[in-house]
Amino acid sequence: MNNKLKILVNTVMILIGISFLFPLYWMLNISFKSKSEVYDNPFGLPKQWVFNNYRDALEKFSFLRYLSNSIIYSVGTIVLTVFLGSMLAYCISRMNWKFKGLALSYISMGLIIPVQVVIIPLLIMTRNFGLRGSRMSLILPYSAFALSSCVLMLYAFFRSLPKELEEAACIDGCNVYQSYFRIVLPVIKPAISTQCVLIFMNTYNEFFLAFILGAEDKIRPLTVGLLNFFVSIGVSHWGQIGAAMIITSLPTILVYAIGNEQIENALTARVALK
Repeated sequence: MNNKLKILVNTVMILIGISFLFPLYWMLNISFKSKSEVYDNPFGLPKQWVFNNYRDALEKFSFLRYLSNSIIYSVGTIVLTVFLGSMLAYCISRMNWKFKGLALSYISMGLIIPVQVVIIPLLIMTRNFGLRGSRMSLILPYSAFALSSCVLMLYAFFRSLPKELEEAACIDGCNVYQSYFRIVLPVIKPAISTQCVLIFMNTYNEFFLAFILGAEDKIRPLTVGLLNFFVSIGVSHWGQIGAAMIITSLPTILVYAIGNEQIENALTARVALK
């Protein structure tokens, strides 16, 4: 690649990166503006920095309650999905049984079924099982919809591992559970970390299921709480709306900033395993 082409590619990539960061800049920008300045100066820096928007947003928006619900849903979904998904992926990729191919095809179908198609049966099931109004009414569906991608990703990692790992563990006296938890699982730690980051971000930002199945306000996550805040405040004060959006976005920004390296490690580990 010559220097001119390299400069052109780098310039295009920088412009694309700036376009991705612009919504975050705009949201942060309006969070420090007064009511009138949001309309008079929508994209420029604030002429007068209004820090009270954050205080007022926190007073009107039950941030801690909604945040605790979102964290519970995200962590609960991660634990349940990774625990069950990793064992299922290990079973499909490392063990010989009759319906292994059928099971893999069935799991793959979970990627193509949108949640909107099954929302009515899902609503009836949560009511019939007595989960309506409880946090499990969201954790279980979240885990079910995240299971397919988790199994398929870990399946690819498990399939790349040499069979000698289990053979050596068997010679040392390990049974299948000891071999899995002590030998195989630590090897795919980058893939597990990647799944934790992706599941957290998807669950934390999910709105549709939370809006339909979160029947009571006390169990609703941040996304639905943010909608309630928008409805209550209207469009009269975009500064407070921007402040609330920044506050609710901080956990995902932090998790992605920390987990970005884990995702890169998983990709490089996948290449190394090949």
